[in-house]
Amino acid sequence: MLLTQDDWYETSRDLDWTFSYVDRAAAFPTEWTGAEGIPEDAWEAWEEPFRVSYRDYVRVQREKESGVKAVSNALQRAGSYDQLPASHVAASQMHMGLITMVEYMAVTMQSRFCRFAPSPKWRNLGVFGLLDETRHTQLSLRFSHALLKHDTRFDWAQKAYHTNQWAVVAAKNLFDDIMLNADCVEACLASNLTLEHGFSNIQFVALASDAMAAGDVNWSNLLSSIQTDEARHAQQGFPTLEVVMAHDPGRAQRIVDVAFWRASRIFQTLTGPAMDYYTPLDKRKMSYKEFMLEWIVDQHERVLEDYGLKRPWYWDDFLYSLDNGQHAMQLGLWFYRPTLFWNTSAGVSRDERAWLNDKYPQWEENWGVLWDEVIRNINAGHIDRTLPETLPALCSVTQLPLGTAMSRDRLAPVSLVRDGRVHHFDSEISKWCFEQEPERYAGHRTVVDRFIGGEIQPMDLPGALAWMGLTPDVMGDDTDGYRWAREYATESKATESKA
Repeated sequence: MLLTQDDWYETSRDLDWTFSYVDRAAAFPTEWTGAEGIPEDAWEAWEEPFRVSYRDYVRVQREKESGVKAVSNALQRAGSYDQLPASHVAASQMHMGLITMVEYMAVTMQSRFCRFAPSPKWRNLGVFGLLDETRHTQLSLRFSHALLKHDTRFDWAQKAYHTNQWAVVAAKNLFDDIMLNADCVEACLASNLTLEHGFSNIQFVALASDAMAAGDVNWSNLLSSIQTDEARHAQQGFPTLEVVMAHDPGRAQRIVDVAFWRASRIFQTLTGPAMDYYTPLDKRKMSYKEFMLEWIVDQHERVLEDYGLKRPWYWDDFLYSLDNGQHAMQLGLWFYRPTLFWNTSAGVSRDERAWLNDKYPQWEENWGVLWDEVIRNINAGHIDRTLPETLPALCSVTQLPLGTAMSRDRLAPVSLVRDGRVHHFDSEISKWCFEQEPERYAGHRTVVDRFIGGEIQPMDLPGALAWMGLTPDVMGDDTDGYRWAREYATESKATESKA
């Protein structure tokens, strides 16, 4: 007689044993589990909602793989890539370079769960998470490899994390820390709960929607397929949070608050410009702020309330940053375009500025005046004045440029001295993160620290570009060849002729 899944499922995922020749603490050291101070039997309450067997998992994943590959092959034959807007292509290159190897980092994180998670049910689910992340890495590499014939920048899907390019260093700084440097409990709360359950929505759901609208069915299909897996292993965060809240709520609050701010800064860099500036105007569905408020902020507030956590002390400042941070970062990305491995879309034509001012009423006052100076230099033939001569100061926690977290009116220096070294921060929030565990961050050196320390030779911008692994064929430039600025020159001449 065949057993039903209900007959054997609990046994298959709840396998544990009593050690006979080694102490349990040696087999599951708290440095790896993160369960210090939490009774062993507390983890018996760990429960996840997905009831999946290996057989069913393989069947479903095989169907997904077949679907993604069929769409990809059909679109390659149709030559659809050649019809895509240049700004949208730039967004896909930025994503593939900064995210692909993060999926591979997550394989190691899930492997740690498989071995050291304090609950056998969690260890079992970690196996499926490991397989998920392996699939995501392979999908992204296959997608990028197929596009190499169109643009060598797609090589950065594999190459990026083997370089010192500054945006990669910033992303690596976060993901290395919360995936590879953290114990199981912290990695789960910071990565599965905060990052995957929250912020991955904006990268894989929002960009998938924008990609479909832009006609990039292939990339949209890839992102959507990956997100269906994220929804499963992201669930590891909730039962873990429930156990930790019952025994060490202060730790849970700190981990979630630090991870949320650090993740928000990375996605202000990665997704904010892509949604508000790179997506073709007639294809935009929501602004970055609108999507954040609906998909991330409301959801995060519900999680906090449901599990007895408080809003972070910095919540009002975080909401304020949604009106400003991505715009500051966009201006910086465009100005420092030679330091990128993708082309940048300015996204500030007359019509695009009207959209930005509608979505962000303070945009013109905060950022329009700065773009006006850029436009004047372009139309006067002074492209050199729109290019950097040196590197910007960087935050000791986020590794991102100072002045890119809030509005340009909030640029008061934020710093502290530890062991004779001055650490600079992009906000009071990042400084607070540093102060929670200064030994965790104090040894990190930003690109500028390395520049000043003599690691980068010659000590000039060309030397820094070579150190970052940027060659002339991939150095970023304006996606539109500055044509967007010419409409301002035409309007100016028309006004002068009327006068």
